[in-house]
Amino acid sequence: MKIQLSISMLASDRSVSLERCLDSLQPLLMQVPSELIIVFTGTDERVREIAGRYTDKIIPFTWCDNFSAARNVGLWAAKGEWFMYIDDDEWFDDVTEIRDFFLSGEYRSYGFACYIQRNYVDWEGIHYSDYHAFRMSRMNPGIAFQNTIHEELVPRVNPCKYFDAYVHHYGYVSDSGTTSLEKALRNTPLLEKSIQERPKYIKNYLQIVQEYVIAGEWKKAEEYCRKGRELCQPTNENDYWRWLQMKLVEILHESGDWQGAEKESLRMLEEEDPCELVKLELYIHLIAIYVERNSAEEIVRYGKEFEETLAYMDKNPEVWSRQSYAEMTERKVKVPSRLNHIRMNCIGSALKLGDISQAAYFLKLLPWDEEYWMQRYYQIFDQWRQQYKESGEFVKLLDDFPEESPYTLLQRAILCGASEGLIRCLEKTESFYLQYQAVEAAVKSQIDPSPLAKTLDLDTWQRCAQSLMNCIPKDETEKLWRALEDMKQGEAAVHGLWLEKLLREKAMIRREYRNCELFETLSAYIQCILQYYREQYREELFCKERYNILPKDCRFAILADEAMGKIEEMKLPEAVRLLRSALKFAPSMTGVIREVTRHMATRMAAPKQAVGEEFRTLAVQMKGALKTMIDSGQYEEALSVITQLTPLLPEDLDLLRMRQNVLRGLAD
Repeated sequence: MKIQLSISMLASDRSVSLERCLDSLQPLLMQVPSELIIVFTGTDERVREIAGRYTDKIIPFTWCDNFSAARNVGLWAAKGEWFMYIDDDEWFDDVTEIRDFFLSGEYRSYGFACYIQRNYVDWEGIHYSDYHAFRMSRMNPGIAFQNTIHEELVPRVNPCKYFDAYVHHYGYVSDSGTTSLEKALRNTPLLEKSIQERPKYIKNYLQIVQEYVIAGEWKKAEEYCRKGRELCQPTNENDYWRWLQMKLVEILHESGDWQGAEKESLRMLEEEDPCELVKLELYIHLIAIYVERNSAEEIVRYGKEFEETLAYMDKNPEVWSRQSYAEMTERKVKVPSRLNHIRMNCIGSALKLGDISQAAYFLKLLPWDEEYWMQRYYQIFDQWRQQYKESGEFVKLLDDFPEESPYTLLQRAILCGASEGLIRCLEKTESFYLQYQAVEAAVKSQIDPSPLAKTLDLDTWQRCAQSLMNCIPKDETEKLWRALEDMKQGEAAVHGLWLEKLLREKAMIRREYRNCELFETLSAYIQCILQYYREQYREELFCKERYNILPKDCRFAILADEAMGKIEEMKLPEAVRLLRSALKFAPSMTGVIREVTRHMATRMAAPKQAVGEEFRTLAVQMKGALKTMIDSGQYEEALSVITQLTPLLPEDLDLLRMRQNVLRGLAD
């Protein structure tokens, strides 16, 4: 059987990434008649041992700052009909597409192929750029690598197969998680030397421009970009020319020279008749420049040009393939965050101009079926609604919003006061911004929020409830208490407990209670917290040995509840100790606990005499007699009785008031 594919790589001293790379190639090696050739350029025996697990074809190579020399060693040892190369710090996400290319026989119809190199700029893997890398070729006569750096496999024989398969590449990310300059600093001297030796080799200019861009050396990048343009054939059939057009404007824009970027873009559009893909990139830069200048007419104008060009490309997909080169691809143009940002700016500019039809045109191009993206724009929609409230421009635009979008459902439900619309909105969205608005609308309209709360997980409800506490005006707090009563009787009792917890907490912290209500309020607050967590956690978690895995507010409640028991038993020093321990878990309750301990201190200072029920009845009768004495002016007799009663009833406000009246009477 013939070997269909030879896979070659350079292996340095990166054992972890090498193993990941080889593991991703294993399905290809197992299912396609293929061979693996590893050119070992390092010294780490661990690397050699890992490589030996996958292949016996390991060729030692002494590094000489020449990538092509090293690559050619692997190429010359290859026996396959096709040759593919990969770096040891890359790994495939999925090789199914490449496997099928060979197993189906499709490979016989092509001369070379590109897969995607996904270059990340952070370790999180969120931000990246895609680059169609020419890494696969039929083994043609005279085929070889050239260039000491950024090596290139030539000659190429058309046609080219473009794979969607991609390799992950973190080679430009530093240990700190940002783009690393190490490679750029290493590569630029080699490229400058190569340019001196081959001043008319255009590919070197493209490569050194890219290295200087990575390094952020914009002047150098612009210099070599312009030199490359002077050498390049100015035609839309020339990949290099198109790339240099796009890159020059990008460099000027990124360096902060917006005026230069605008001038070059407009000149290129007028004088160079760029291809559609370059036009798209120029329009993107122009729109960004005019957004900074707040030039609404230009934003709408070039936004329309952009969309019309994009629509043409989509109707003629072969144009995408023909004009794509390196990172200049359909994928780059259609990065969702970039594309949607353009359209939102165009909508805002059209509204500013009072052009509702144009605003509606761009509005309909937003990805309404992808709520993940749309939720980023709901707050902007609301800003427009407020901004154009008097002119009514945004209200007119609302007619063009999709009827079933969560934002539309919410706006109509708020307008009509319909709970069904609020529930449907919550069922369709994961946007906290809309979730909170729906709950707030229900509370303010005095609609039972139970069905809404039931659609939310407890974490989201906690955020909503906290936002309600922060945003509902003080004079509307009563609506929250009414909503709480509805929830207690409805199907969202657990959600209601959290709202009750926040309401009682806020009332205590803001001193919204009378002194005589303090202990009762605190006790209700504590029981609310304990009930909330007991509804969710197994009872065995509430034993002392396992307190440390409970949430902090729950630990506060457990200690505070024990303290309240000690207060009832009049073991006040122990109660104070427990409350102080509880504060570690709820510092915001410091003022409340201080008040509680102050009241306890008053109790502790008073003589400890038992006060039974009979005495309390007698005290009520005595206070009646006192009132008669005071009314008849018998102040001396009244003061004698008050002096005896005060130690027994230290917190009795009637007695306190009578004492003051007696003293004033004696003073007169």
